[in-house]
Amino acid sequence: MVEFEYSPWKKVIVHEVTKFPLDYFISGASYGVQPGGVGRPLTWADGLIFAKGGLPDSDEIVKEKLQGDLHWNHLHYAIMEKFKPEIKVEGNIRIPIINASDNVIFREMASWIKRSFEEK
Repeated sequence: MVEFEYSPWKKVIVHEVTKFPLDYFISGASYGVQPGGVGRPLTWADGLIFAKGGLPDSDEIVKEKLQGDLHWNHLHYAIMEKFKPEIKVEGNIRIPIINASDNVIFREMASWIKRSFEEK
């Protein structure tokens, strides 16, 4: 019989956080997309829409991951209070929005962003 073990991340290390105006952030997901096409999906959690990027796996990064530390190269976000499954931008380009509020990491990340960068 196979044994399963759940081992959630212990720490997420974010190396860059940038806030954008909502319209600018959403239109960025349409760059290079033909009119009428579908842009890059964005993620939403608890009032924030965001995009993140991880660091490429190196021996050191993989070692840290195995110890429970996840590195995000960047976290770009905008405030979007209410979830919408899709937003249309100029050129009738559709931007899919993924509701990730059920994901513990993304929910906690949204709370951290609000405390650390929005309440100042």
